Amino acid sequence: MAEAAPDPLLAAARKAFSKPFAGVIRLEPADAAPFWADGRGAAARIVTEDPGAGEGESGGGGLCVWRASRDTLQRIFEGDRLLASAYVSGEIAIAGDMSVMARLQMERGT
Repeated sequence: MAEAAPDPLLAAARKAFSKPFAGVIRLEPADAAPFWADGRGAAARIVTEDPGAGEGESGGGGLCVWRASRDTLQRIFEGDRLLASAYVSGEIAIAGDMSVMARLQMERGT
C-alpha cells in the first residue's frame, strides 16, 4: 500500500514557521483539522496534536489562534499573501495572545 502524500499545507507551514517565537499558534483551516505551530523550542515545529495537552493551555507560552481558508493559509505560508494584508481584508481572523504575533518571524517565499 502506498504511503499517503504529505499535506501541502503542513509542508508549507513547516517552511514558514522555522524560527522560534516563544508561543503556540493554533491554525484552524476551514473544513480541515486544526494543527499547531509550536515556537517554544530552539526551532519551531508543526504538529497535528495540541503540543500542550495535559499541561494547561498549550503548555505555557502565549497561545494565538488563526482561522482562515486553506487557500489563504497556504498563500500566507508560501509568501504569496502578506499576513497583515490578509488580516486587514478579513481573510484571516486572529485571536488570543497578540504578543505571539509580535515575536513571529515567518519565512517568506519558501
